[in-house]
Amino acid sequence: MSEVQEIQEPPAGDGLVQMAYLHPHTVSHSWHESVMRLVTYDQLNHSRIVATGGPFMISCGTGAIVESRTMATRRFLDETPHEWLWFIDTDMGFLPDTVDRLVEAADPAERPVVGGLCFGAREMAYDGMGGRRIRPVPTIYMPAKDMQGHIGFTTRFEFPDNTVLQCAGTGAACLLIHRSVLEKLRAKYGECWWDPVKYPDGRWVSEDLSFCWRLSTLEIPLYVHTGVKTTHHKSVWLGVDDYEPLATSTPAAPSRPSAGAPLPVGERVVLA
Repeated sequence: MSEVQEIQEPPAGDGLVQMAYLHPHTVSHSWHESVMRLVTYDQLNHSRIVATGGPFMISCGTGAIVESRTMATRRFLDETPHEWLWFIDTDMGFLPDTVDRLVEAADPAERPVVGGLCFGAREMAYDGMGGRRIRPVPTIYMPAKDMQGHIGFTTRFEFPDNTVLQCAGTGAACLLIHRSVLEKLRAKYGECWWDPVKYPDGRWVSEDLSFCWRLSTLEIPLYVHTGVKTTHHKSVWLGVDDYEPLATSTPAAPSRPSAGAPLPVGERVVLA
């Protein structure tokens, strides 16, 4: 008589979120205020953020970002049983329900990596007065080819509002990652979650996009929730060429997110 082998389901995660941030011994006030509001909100609502032991607070100079992100990731896997790792940079501003909205949009299998809507500052041109013209650019990246056929990342400037949007890459300024993702990457690449990789032309890829590239090699989907808004504290040059009259309309209240269209089958980022 043959025995029927019972299929064991993977154990459910604890649902808790381990907060981690890198700091150069200073933080932006917007980040500080945002964290205080977020922690209070979390305690009064779902208590998702790990309280015992607190966040991973890792001192980090400008040349040690890879090592510091690696340290946080290793500590998360080896020293905690928690389900989610949330990186939040110390020059970001965000709303009190940020973690709740990211967790609600995420899924361990279908959407195991979800970032907030973040913007970088891109220097566009010399301004003639010793400074640079600055343009805010969303950290939403799609796969693209250059003239030589090499595949890499390109910025997606237009995007739907309040949508959980699949993309090829994003930054780690506000990024929620499921534990299983980090375990899979360690099994494949060792403890090289954030080590930079190179484009075929020899240019180095940033540590966060290198992380996203490794996700693509294992076909792990990545999303940005365009309804999870943030601000990014940067120093800029302001002049008359940057001025626009303030809008008089009041923004509409945010609605619940809609599902973004997935990437076409087989459209993956490959840096080779």
